Amino acid sequence: MKKESLASLRFALAAGVLLAACSLTAAEAPKACVAVGTVSSTRNVVQHRYTGRVVSPAKVDLIARVSGEILEVGFEEGSFVEEGQIMYKLDDVQYKASVMSAEAKLAEAQAKYEYAEQTYKRIDDLFAKQVTAKDNLDNAKSGMNVAKAAVQAAEASLLTAQENLSYTVITSPIAGKVGTTAITKGNYITPSSGVLASVIQQDPLRVRFAISNKDFLKDYGSEKELKEKAEVSVKLGDGSLYPETGKVTITENQSNEATDTVILYAVFKNPEYKLSPGATVSVLLTKNENVTYPCVLPSAVMHDGAASYVYVLDEKNIPSRRNVKEGVQKGDKQIILEGLKEGERVVTDGMLKVVPGSEVVPVEE
Repeated sequence: MKKESLASLRFALAAGVLLAACSLTAAEAPKACVAVGTVSSTRNVVQHRYTGRVVSPAKVDLIARVSGEILEVGFEEGSFVEEGQIMYKLDDVQYKASVMSAEAKLAEAQAKYEYAEQTYKRIDDLFAKQVTAKDNLDNAKSGMNVAKAAVQAAEASLLTAQENLSYTVITSPIAGKVGTTAITKGNYITPSSGVLASVIQQDPLRVRFAISNKDFLKDYGSEKELKEKAEVSVKLGDGSLYPETGKVTITENQSNEATDTVILYAVFKNPEYKLSPGATVSVLLTKNENVTYPCVLPSAVMHDGAASYVYVLDEKNIPSRRNVKEGVQKGDKQIILEGLKEGERVVTDGMLKVVPGSEVVPVEE
């Protein structure tokens, strides 16, 4: 009996200690301390990423239109040239001679025409006085017309000779960067010699990229809205963001049947020549909407197999899970399309310590 009484006493004491401990834990256990932020609002951004190609709006291949020896190359290979800059000079002696010969033939033809015209006027006066026959008048008029035609032919020959002379100086019709020269000073060239050098415009440049018709219709709906509201940014090959932004200026006149895409062209200023024609870039096509949406820190949004969600605190600092629909991330803000309202408080850090329904200690961001 004595041993049984002692055992009963020990059991009662142990049970009391356990109950006391449970009561202490429930009443005095520390609350989870979490970072909390207030839901703000911002304009929504519709953004898509594409692969683009830098292209120049103007390229000129310099070719010879007349034959001759190259006397001078007026540029350094790989340099920037101005519009109208002399690129090549050819030997022009024979072309100057052709101009002088054409001028002489024109002067001869003009002299003959003046004589024929005066002859016609004399015979016309005589015919009016009935002193000469009608046949003589017709012959004089015919001779005058033939002389006039000869003047016109001589003028055309002079024009051709002058034009050929001008072709002995080859200039750049655009400003841009020139490549290497295919033929150097001292060589004889003809119109069949091919491209002597190419000049490519460098500023401004275009970025060409393809956008799906689905994105085009969903985000913009019309070419006018696309050109007015779309902003284009590009990332260069090293991952850096190009400092200039562009605007869509051209859309192709038909879609690609195989991919159901349409080609767009955006114009970019290129004062420091960071963009290079032919380079591949990453294109960010952005549309700023006038509608505002709630936004939170990206760290506030969690994900599981079912949905994206956040922990929302009520006025008693009790968290509850709420599923949300995410928009795009704009800087350090995550846009929330559905599930939150401006002014609500959400947990932004310390989610692993949160137990839904249990009060937490908020530390405001």
